[in-house]
Amino acid sequence: MHLRKQLAAIFSPTRRLAGPEPVTVRAGGLLGELQWVVPRAECEYHRHDFSMLPARQRAAAAAIAARRHAGGDARHHVAWKGAIAHVWSWRGGDAPLAADAGWIPESLLRRAPSADGLRLLAQVRGFEGQCWRDGDLQSSQWWADAPSAAAWQRFARASGLGPDAAASPEAEALPWSEPWADAKRGMPASPAMLERIAWRAIACAILAALGWQVAGTLQLHLAQASLDAKMNALRAKAAPLLAAREQAERAQDGLAALRALQQGHDDYRLVSRVIQPLPADTRVLEWHREGDKLQVAVQSGDADPRHFVSAYAGDKLLSGVVATPGNSGTTMLAFDFSPPAVQP
Repeated sequence: MHLRKQLAAIFSPTRRLAGPEPVTVRAGGLLGELQWVVPRAECEYHRHDFSMLPARQRAAAAAIAARRHAGGDARHHVAWKGAIAHVWSWRGGDAPLAADAGWIPESLLRRAPSADGLRLLAQVRGFEGQCWRDGDLQSSQWWADAPSAAAWQRFARASGLGPDAAASPEAEALPWSEPWADAKRGMPASPAMLERIAWRAIACAILAALGWQVAGTLQLHLAQASLDAKMNALRAKAAPLLAAREQAERAQDGLAALRALQQGHDDYRLVSRVIQPLPADTRVLEWHREGDKLQVAVQSGDADPRHFVSAYAGDKLLSGVVATPGNSGTTMLAFDFSPPAVQP
C-alpha cells in the first residue's frame, strides 16, 4: 500500500446511519471525522450546472443556490462532478448529530450505474428513482412506497425521456460504497473537530517518540548483551594463554633475581686471584668481605708489606691493596673494588 493510500485510510471518516438507533455503516481511520449518513427520505436534491462560471466562483454560487432552494436554516451537502454541483439539503430532523460531526446523503453512497438510463433504488426508507446520462446523475425523485406506473411515467417525462423508457423497473438494493462524486476538500470546518485531530496528532507524536526511545534502548541492550557474550567467549579462549604468560613472567622474575645475585665479583675467583701472586708458603688465616670491601689476613715467611703491594701491581682489580703488618708474621691485606669517584 502506497503512503498516499495509508494516509487516506488514517483520515477516512467513520460513517453512521442517522436515526433513533444509529448503525455504523463504515469504520473509519484513527484521525477521521464522524460523518452521519442521512436517509434520502429526509433530503431534497437539486442539480446545478456552473460550467459558465470560473472554477474559483463555483463553490460560492453553489452555496447561494442551496440556500435559495431550502432556506438558510437547512444544512447542505455539495458534491461535485466537474462543473456540476449535486446539492442535497437537510433540515436536521431528530438525528443526534454532534457539534463536530458532518453528514452525507444516502444517495451519494449508492454505487453509480454502469450504463445510462433510469433506475429505482430501495433506500433505507422508501424508494428513489434516478436518471443517469453520460455517467452523471440528472434527476432524482423519492417515494415513500414503490411508485405506480403513472408516477414512474411522470418521473421519466420530467427527466426528458420518452414513453418507451417509462416501464417501471424492479427496485435495486445496493450495498454501501464510496461517494460517486467529490465533496468539497479541505480541513473540517468545526473547531471541535480540529481540536480533536490536534490532540490525536500530539498523542501519536508522543507515542512515536516513546516508541523510538524504547526501540533504541532495546537495541542498545541487545547489542550490549551480544558484546558481553563475545567477550566471555574470548576470555574463555584466552585463559590458557594468560595463565602461560603469568607463568613465564614469574620465571622471568626468578631469573632476574638469580642474575642479581651474580652481580659484582665472585668470592671464589677473588680467593684464587688473591692467593695466586703470593709466595708458596703463604697461608690465608681470615677472609672477610662487605660489598666492595675485602680484608684478608695472611701469614708468610716474608712479612714485608711492600712485597705484598708489589705482588698485585699488575692486577687492575687488586692493585689498590693496602698491606698492614700484624703480630706473629701476619699481614692484613685490604682491597677496595668500588669504582673511583669521578672528579668534577
